[in-house]
Amino acid sequence: MKNAIITGASSGIGRAIACEMAKEGYNLLLISRNAERLKGITEDVRKKFNVKALYVPFDLYKNRNYELIVQVALESLDSIDVLVNNAGIGPRHRIEEITQEEIERIFWTNFFSHVLLTKHVIPYMKEQESGVIANIISLVAFYPIKYWSLYNASKAAMESFFKTLRKELKGTGITITNVYPGWTDTEFFENAGINKEKLKKKIAGYLMDSPEYVARKVVRGIKKRKKEVFMHWWGWLLAKIHGFI
Repeated sequence: MKNAIITGASSGIGRAIACEMAKEGYNLLLISRNAERLKGITEDVRKKFNVKALYVPFDLYKNRNYELIVQVALESLDSIDVLVNNAGIGPRHRIEEITQEEIERIFWTNFFSHVLLTKHVIPYMKEQESGVIANIISLVAFYPIKYWSLYNASKAAMESFFKTLRKELKGTGITITNVYPGWTDTEFFENAGINKEKLKKKIAGYLMDSPEYVARKVVRGIKKRKKEVFMHWWGWLLAKIHGFI
């Protein structure tokens, strides 16, 4: 069996990825701030898929000891075959209204935590000469949206960092898989103060994917060691038009 760490695993895309990876036989270490939800999803995947699963309640903004996550994974799962950098937040503000603390929280959660967790995972993947680092980015990395300047910037930073890191890791056996979801039917919109039902009507509904659909695409991309994963052809076309691929 292979082993995976998933951040932001208590809801939305992260929870769906946890279920899909367990279905494919991966043992899991699940990371999120919400201990109660983490416990629930961990128990669910154990019972349904008969895999080893454990969780660590961990705020990626407040707790900067990312090496602890790696240590728990190695002690409990023996190896780290996949790291899924999924955790992310997207508060929606005019720039003059957002606080310095909110700015720091966005970038620590959406970018710096992924960089530092990756930094601590890479030596072990290099030693075993294999591994996949999957990064749940977003189409907003290519297409700016009003009032989401910081969220957009953090996702663009992820896209740039991990594409560059891919060049650095060439020949090590480590694959960087960058994933670009579009609109996805999760709690993200409520957390950002957006009425999801109104949004669905505005975008005609068909443009919004389920987290389960996204998770299937992510896990397929991991298994095939793809470099880029888009949900639909038009996402790929958007990236192509803007010169990112």
